[in-house]
Amino acid sequence: MSFTMFDPTDGPAVKAFTPAPRLASLAGKVIGILDNSKPKSDLLLREIQELLRSEAGTAGFVVIRKPSASRPAPDEQLDDLARRVDAVVAGIGD
Repeated sequence: MSFTMFDPTDGPAVKAFTPAPRLASLAGKVIGILDNSKPKSDLLLREIQELLRSEAGTAGFVVIRKPSASRPAPDEQLDDLARRVDAVVAGIGD
């Protein structure tokens, strides 16, 4: 009889990626707010908007809410957001 030994401590393979270029400043920029639709995420994201407005001088916000906390945002929703903003804050709640 033979056995095959597996190491369960190895994590999943992670694909390498190049992050988006970082903005030098948020001043005058339009920021996307992606609400994951969990309870109280809207409260957290409103506070973040106020801080970004007062501390970073952002020009405005585009807020969208995912249809479901358990599913990714639809591609159309993300594409629309990407066309309208300079940067995105994704928030969670609970």
